[in-house]
Amino acid sequence: MYASATVACVVAAWALVEMGRAMRSLRRAADNADERLKPLLDKADVTVDAINVELLRIDAIVTRFERAGERASAASDTLSGIVAAPTEIVNEVALRVRRAWRERRSTPAAGAESKADRSPDAYGAGETEDVTGGPTGAEEGEDHG
Repeated sequence: MYASATVACVVAAWALVEMGRAMRSLRRAADNADERLKPLLDKADVTVDAINVELLRIDAIVTRFERAGERASAASDTLSGIVAAPTEIVNEVALRVRRAWRERRSTPAAGAESKADRSPDAYGAGETEDVTGGPTGAEEGEDHG
């Protein structure tokens, strides 16, 4: 019985020694990893900082292009307005002339002579006024509607 207890103590002592060796080996491996990982992490930190700087530069460049695009768009809109303005003015004048002409044709002007009161010589020999107001050479009794 003493022999089995002695064997058990020897086995326990041997297990403790092996555990101590394993712990030292594990501690060395951790120290070694720490020595190797610190420079790698420092390099990674420097790399991330450099990437951030480059991203800021790219952001600034993109912002400049956006501003230039906005300015070009504004200039294009202004130029388009300048080019289109005469056309719009002509269209507006033509629209007003058409409206005035329609009103003139649909309602007789105050104090204007009626066709029956006009003499045949009002515009020349037998001529009447057409829609443009000029002589047409047509007979006075014709409808120009």
